[in-house]
Amino acid sequence: MILKNIRYLVTQNADRQVLENVDILVEGDEIAGIGRGLDARGHDVIDCSRKVVMPGLVNAHTHVSMALFRGISDNKLLENWLEEEIFPAEEEMDGEDAYYGALLGITEMLKTGTTTFNDMYGYMDRVADAVDETGIRALLARGVLDMDGNGRERIDEALEFVKEYQDHGTIEPAIAPHAVYTTSEGTLRELKDYSRIFDCPYHVHVSETERENEDCIEETGLTPVQYMDSMGLVDEDFIAAHGVWLTDEDVEILSREGGSVIHNPVANLKLGSGIADVPELVERGVNVAIGTDGAASNNNLNLFEEAKIAALLHKRNDPRRLTEQDVLDMLTVNGAKALGLEDEIGSVQIGKKADLVTVDFDELSMNPVYGKRGLISNLIYSFPGKVSDTLVDGEVVVRGGEVVNIDESGLVRKVRGRTRKFDDRSGTPI
Repeated sequence: MILKNIRYLVTQNADRQVLENVDILVEGDEIAGIGRGLDARGHDVIDCSRKVVMPGLVNAHTHVSMALFRGISDNKLLENWLEEEIFPAEEEMDGEDAYYGALLGITEMLKTGTTTFNDMYGYMDRVADAVDETGIRALLARGVLDMDGNGRERIDEALEFVKEYQDHGTIEPAIAPHAVYTTSEGTLRELKDYSRIFDCPYHVHVSETERENEDCIEETGLTPVQYMDSMGLVDEDFIAAHGVWLTDEDVEILSREGGSVIHNPVANLKLGSGIADVPELVERGVNVAIGTDGAASNNNLNLFEEAKIAALLHKRNDPRRLTEQDVLDMLTVNGAKALGLEDEIGSVQIGKKADLVTVDFDELSMNPVYGKRGLISNLIYSFPGKVSDTLVDGEVVVRGGEVVNIDESGLVRKVRGRTRKFDDRSGTPI
C-alpha cells in the first residue's frame, strides 16, 4: 500500500518534522518508506493530495466497555457515582455486555483517530474479541480489586489473560490493580511481581481524588505514590492514571523512577475530582499522556476533544505554559512511551508500525493554515476529530469516515437492546 502525495505529513519524529508532498510506503504492518515520488506500481494507492497524515492517537487510559453506561449517571462525585450507580450496574453486566460496549467504544475511537488504547476492566477476553474484530491496537488488563473478598479469582483471571495474549500482535497484556483504596498491600505486591515476571506495564488509578489521598495518608502515613514507592512498585513500567492530587514528593518520585501519568481532564472535571498540574509534571520531567477514562464519566472517547480541553485548562493562568506541540506529544509519542510501545508506534518513521490517520485538509476547521505551527494549532484547537481514514498495523480500518468491519446501525440496535436491564437506574433507553 502507498499513501501518495501527502499534503502535510506530521511525523512526530525526534525533530517533530512536518513534511510536504511526500509518500508513505506500507509493507505488511510496517512503514517501509517515506519520500517523494515513491514507485506506486503493484501497490494499492490512497490519494492523500488533500490530506494531512499523522500518527494514530494513543488513548492511554480508558475502560472501553463502559461505553455501555454512557449517560447512566451525572452530577455526582466519584465516590457516590461508583458506589451508587456504577458498581451496582457492573454487578448486572455480563461478558456479552462487555463485548458490545467495547465494540461501541472502539468504533467511536477509530472514527476519531485513536489507533491504540490502554484498558483495565473485567471480561477482558470479550474486550479482546472486540479488538480483534475491529482491528484496533490495545494494551489490555483485567482490573483487580480485592475489597470484596474475590481478589484471588480476579488475580487468576488476570494472569490467565497475560499468558494467553503474550504473543498476540495487536494486543499487549498488562497488569492492573484498580487502586490503593480497593486493593490490599499483598495484592499490590503480588501483581507487581507478575508485572516483572511477564515484563508488562503496571496500570493503576493514582490520586484521582482528594479523599483518596487523605484516606491513604490516614491509613499509611503516606500518599498513594509514596505508599506504592515504599513497596518498590514505582518504576518505568508504572502507569498512574489521573494523578490529580500529586504532591511535590510524589512528582519527584515519578520523575526519578520513570513512571508515567495519564491526564484525564474531562472525566476529572465531570466528577469534580480536580485538575492535574500537568505543566508542573512536564517541567519536572514526568512523562504525561492523555486518556479519556470511560464513556460513563466523559462522556465520549474523542481524543481530539480531550486534547483541546487539556490544552485550554492549563492556559487559564498562563497561556505560555503548555503549547499545542506539547499536547500533540501527549497524544502520540508520550502515550506510546507510557505503554512501553515507543519503538513501535507514536510517530511516523521507517520501521514503525503503520498506525496512521488521515485528516481532510479541506475540512473547514482546518483552514486557513498559517504554516506548520498553524497546522498543529488547528489539529489541537479546532479540528473536531472526525478523521477520513485510519490504518492500524498496515490495514485500513476506517475508510472515508466509516469503520470497515462494523455494521454501525446493527451495533446500535444491539447496544440499545442490551441496556434495557439497566433501565431502573438510567431511565428507559430510546
